[in-house]
Amino acid sequence: MPDHAEPDPSTPASTWVHTHGPRCWWSPDQAGWFCAESADRAATAREPEPPLTDVRDMLLVHTALLREFRLAARAVARVPAPDRRGARAVGRHLQLLCDLLHHHHRGEDTLLWPVLRARTPTSTSRVFDEVDSQHDAVDQLVQRVRDLGLAWADTPDTDHGAALTTTLTDLHTLLAVHFDLEERAVLPLAAANLTADEWHAVGEAAVAELPKATMPLVFGMFAYEGDAAVLRAMLASAPPVPRALLPVIAPRIYARRARRIHGTATP
Repeated sequence: MPDHAEPDPSTPASTWVHTHGPRCWWSPDQAGWFCAESADRAATAREPEPPLTDVRDMLLVHTALLREFRLAARAVARVPAPDRRGARAVGRHLQLLCDLLHHHHRGEDTLLWPVLRARTPTSTSRVFDEVDSQHDAVDQLVQRVRDLGLAWADTPDTDHGAALTTTLTDLHTLLAVHFDLEERAVLPLAAANLTADEWHAVGEAAVAELPKATMPLVFGMFAYEGDAAVLRAMLASAPPVPRALLPVIAPRIYARRARRIHGTATP
């Protein structure tokens, strides 16, 4: 009998007999034989894994929101008391940021967490419980920013401004922790367990809640530090005219807003 029998690739694995040959060796660690032909055949027989869903657009959204909320406290501090016009401009910007964050989280709460909970092992439940808890804490701070922002815009004095900047700093700190958890523990699960259509539905739900007039500004926020390939993918399903115009006009619109709110087009 020969030392080694090379299997016919067309023969089912269950019907061929393997005998050890030059490509086989005893593994002390495994306390058994390692046979290259068997490993090759198993790899060939295994069905290819489905491709992961591209979830990089959420990284882009997180980056924009973290940047804007980090800059927000400084934007409030830049407005001298009692500059009501300046305070109202910054206040409107804060309301837009709060709306954007709220709709982003509501899309996750309704379309993302329930699906992932159903499709992932029960051991992941603690992750979803934690992000749910963080959403509740974020919602409370967002509502406080809304209320304090309106009060400060109406009465832009030092006390109102100080209360608002403190709350904005607290919100940014919590968002940094929350987004980090989502990116480390949740996005990999979404990439492996959601179809592209299911994933896009989460972002589309958030976009649908925003006034259409704000979309060029919001896209400009995303584009400021966004990856060009991800931005193109985000516009892939848009009608031809917006798909062509937004990459051109949105950065200009955001630059104009940044000059008004942050004092520079490149904050």
